[in-house]
Amino acid sequence: MHRTKIGTDPSWRRRRRHSYLTSCERCPEIIVTRTRRSARIVVVALTFVASYLLGPIGTNNSVQYESLSSFQNVSMMPEGNHNRNINSKIHIFYNLFTKSPEDEERVRKIVEEQFGHIDPELHDTNVSITSIGYKLSSIPNNSSIAVHHDEGGEDLTLHAIWEYCRTNNHKHARVVYLHSKGSYHPNESNHRLRNFVTRGALSAECANLPDTCNVCSSRMSPLPHPHTSGNMWLARCDYIARLIDPFAAKEGKLPEKFHEDNPCKGRGRYLGEHWVHSHPSVMPCDLYPGKEFTWAHLRVPPREELKKELRKAPRFRFEEYVLPGMCLEKHPETLSSKDFVRVRMQNYELLYNITDLDESWWGWEFLQRSISDIT
Repeated sequence: MHRTKIGTDPSWRRRRRHSYLTSCERCPEIIVTRTRRSARIVVVALTFVASYLLGPIGTNNSVQYESLSSFQNVSMMPEGNHNRNINSKIHIFYNLFTKSPEDEERVRKIVEEQFGHIDPELHDTNVSITSIGYKLSSIPNNSSIAVHHDEGGEDLTLHAIWEYCRTNNHKHARVVYLHSKGSYHPNESNHRLRNFVTRGALSAECANLPDTCNVCSSRMSPLPHPHTSGNMWLARCDYIARLIDPFAAKEGKLPEKFHEDNPCKGRGRYLGEHWVHSHPSVMPCDLYPGKEFTWAHLRVPPREELKKELRKAPRFRFEEYVLPGMCLEKHPETLSSKDFVRVRMQNYELLYNITDLDESWWGWEFLQRSISDIT
């Protein structure tokens, strides 16, 4: 089958690249390289500190502080408007599914619950709603349905986000993706996960994500494929514009294997959950500091326990994301540190025709941290 090059962004690749690896055998070399670089950064940072504290009379200290802030740890970034375009609020896209008229009142309460977390100071309250199935007679918060389909999936709304970001292709344009999780399968597990990821996607922490992040959610997991369980998040448009068209699979522009439903590899109907983290230039951050929940529906914290501490993701060691179950039994390579780079490279090549990884790829730091914590 002829493969169309979709979403390839040559400018993303840098001169120094890492070749296709089947294991992390070069991690020690990379650790040494980055240790040296870290030392240089510390020297530069101390220089900035000295300039700020002891600068000559007449120096604009506010400008120096702005330079200094770029060296701060992500988790220590001050809250506020340090990274916001004050002229642009965050646009929200909402995927609404209602099975039948009998579900109308229950689904309306789900929408009302989620929209209750919208902050008019941060978010555009004119939510872009894609309705699927039965069309609700009214929407909470005086919102309205932008487009209705009798049938369809999340790719309809993800495609709308993709088109919006291609038109607004800059880092200050941010979007939030939400959907009415639990509207089809009403159960406590779905209700708890919906609340957990909605509050993260609409949080002030994600709205003010630092320059070192381009996707933010309550929890990002690198395994069994990079994703956010529950699939709700905030992202920068300049990153979203690099991704494949969410319609690529249905339009026959992806290899046949992507039509097979595989939750362990993020394919078939699970591609939508993998989509926002599918490009190697993703710089993920997440909020929840607790280790008890990493992915799936296991041990999702209750509503009153959603602590928010924004950090670069993945924030834990590799082993913390390895869970028992189907993927470990049927697709063990998706949970193997030895196969991690190879599996990710396979997807990058199939989706984006990218066969090299440069030093900025998030996976290197993730593997290095896991190794250094052990040794």
